Amino acid sequence: MRYVMIFHANLNYAYLTPDRYEFVVRKSYELILDTMREQFPQVKFVFEASGYTLDEIAGRCPDVLAKLNDAIARGQCEFMGSPYAHPMLPNFPKEDGLWSIRFSNEAYRKHLGFVPRSFWNPECGWRSYVPEQVAEAGYANLIGDFEAYSRSCDASGQPLRPEIYAKEHTREKAFYHFGFRYDLPGTERAIHFPFTRVRGLRKNKLRMFLRTDRIAQFGVRYFMGMKGYTFKKYLALIDKYSQQAAGEPEGAVIIFADDAEYVGTNGWFRLKYENRPDNTFEHTPASRKKLIDLVAACRERGSFCTFDDACSLPPNADEISFDDDSAWHGGHASTWAETPMARLLRPWQDLVRAKLRSARLDDATRRLAWLHLTNSYNSDGQWPPTLPTAPHIVHPFNYGYCFENLLQAELLVGGVERGKLKTDAVEALDEVLSLQQNLVLKKAKAMLRSGTQQPKCDAAQAITLIETSRNTKSVEAAGNVLHPSEYTVRANALVAARRLVGGVEIEVVEDMQARTKKR
Repeated sequence: MRYVMIFHANLNYAYLTPDRYEFVVRKSYELILDTMREQFPQVKFVFEASGYTLDEIAGRCPDVLAKLNDAIARGQCEFMGSPYAHPMLPNFPKEDGLWSIRFSNEAYRKHLGFVPRSFWNPECGWRSYVPEQVAEAGYANLIGDFEAYSRSCDASGQPLRPEIYAKEHTREKAFYHFGFRYDLPGTERAIHFPFTRVRGLRKNKLRMFLRTDRIAQFGVRYFMGMKGYTFKKYLALIDKYSQQAAGEPEGAVIIFADDAEYVGTNGWFRLKYENRPDNTFEHTPASRKKLIDLVAACRERGSFCTFDDACSLPPNADEISFDDDSAWHGGHASTWAETPMARLLRPWQDLVRAKLRSARLDDATRRLAWLHLTNSYNSDGQWPPTLPTAPHIVHPFNYGYCFENLLQAELLVGGVERGKLKTDAVEALDEVLSLQQNLVLKKAKAMLRSGTQQPKCDAAQAITLIETSRNTKSVEAAGNVLHPSEYTVRANALVAARRLVGGVEIEVVEDMQARTKKR
């Protein structure tokens, strides 16, 4: 079996601020490049980065960019492309996504000297025009998600994989749906060989190869040291899905295809899985050894290849398609479009887009307006959603990135009539902050009723901060847009109050292994 590792680098990451960019580049991206060059110079791997991420690496750590170029030049690393500022392609018009991909391509030509052949589709979000965008932008290969494929239907509405669909398909929207109820055989061809028949495209116009959370998500948890996700179990999964039917040619399987930040730092894993929102993008010293152990063990089992190599294997005969609005982790693309911040920004974005299409602008101004407009689509600037079962808040910097880019786009097109907007900034602010405010306030009041003097003082201060964060008079006066400074002051007050009470439970996370066993 051939093995594929894809490291998805994204400095447009939720809760990652520019003052930490170089830290992440050094502790994660450089660690990966150095480890592979020093320990496994003949082992192939894939490194993906958006145009924004590559521009930031070039500006802040040119020596790391030089290491990336060296790995590419030596034939060890395949570089993989993606849209410029990590937008969710299915949530915006086809034209807009094409602009974002082209802006990345310009960054690749500038820093690497070429446009890559393979494309990383953020969150594997799907709509029928996504493969058209990728092909029109000059790419030959596209990553897909096996779980999204196996829970989707064909053009006639019939499940593509009825045996899996019956057990795993759900209409429920959530961040993710792991818990693999179907025991997928290790010989599954859809994760070993590419597809060349993509619905809506001519045969061989685009090749797709699928990742599966059954392996990749386990890999993330292995690198994070999550309880129960041991190296032994990870290798057992890899062994299981390295099986092939008698008489088949040698296939490939993706063993890691997730955030590069999880190799060298903890990304926002502690926030998402351990209710520790203040512990993001910290150094994880064990990562280097874990990467070495993984590569060494897989070399004993087979060889490594690039994503492009995997896409060149003998293809599956079936046509592949995905339900519109699907995404990886069993989620929906529209979940990203339905967060409070996304619903607040979208009508304004629509006004700017309409003006951009109709305004008489010179080519340079039009191009710059498209850049800033599509940058405002950055998915992590409006993420995560705030739900009763997961009262997350959006990080002020990430929201500010979207807002400032959108404002710049508006100014470039000559302004829009914001009076047409029906959005309510106070309502959006309340949606994002109130659930966590309530939790902090409840805990603070309980602390006031019992405990020593210092906890009571902390609780009283926390209550004052919550009252501060709930004062929306200046937001009401500002109209129907929420300025980043207004959001930042209130979000920071909430965070400070949360720390004073010792934190609150933000999310109860399912155990992928336990839920799978129950089924």
